[in-house]
Amino acid sequence: MTCCVTGHRPSGFPFSERDVESHAEYKKRLRAQVESLIDQGYRHFITGMAEGADTDFALIVLDFRSKIEGITLEAAVPYPRKSDPKSLREYILSRCDKVSLISERYYNGCMQKRNCYMVDHADIVLAVWNGHEKGGTWNTIRYARQKKKTIRYLMLEDCMQKN
Repeated sequence: MTCCVTGHRPSGFPFSERDVESHAEYKKRLRAQVESLIDQGYRHFITGMAEGADTDFALIVLDFRSKIEGITLEAAVPYPRKSDPKSLREYILSRCDKVSLISERYYNGCMQKRNCYMVDHADIVLAVWNGHEKGGTWNTIRYARQKKKTIRYLMLEDCMQKN
């Protein structure tokens, strides 16, 4: 069974990485979601490789893969782009079991095409969402609903720690 993730870049989070407590709570809840999915039999995970929820998800899956046999990670890359070989992106890509290149070049809409690929190839969608009905995460949630996919939500507002 396959799970893909959709979620925000850090700029879409209702807290910053400097809010250490909220960021730690978010990562704890994201890890718990992945662990629950593994407990339910999900073994193949797809990330869109964007900064933020996608890369956090990928790192958690890679950690579980090092402990549990049969876990695989696929990167759905919207278009080729160069990055620093020492970057987090390259680190994750080098450890993926599969890299699926969605388009040979960047064009307006290639990110959404990547998101559709992930939803189409998943049994369940894990949505790391700020609740705003706009942008790529919202478009992916809407597409998953149209495709009648099961969606599991991690609401970012619920991760906020009160000071």
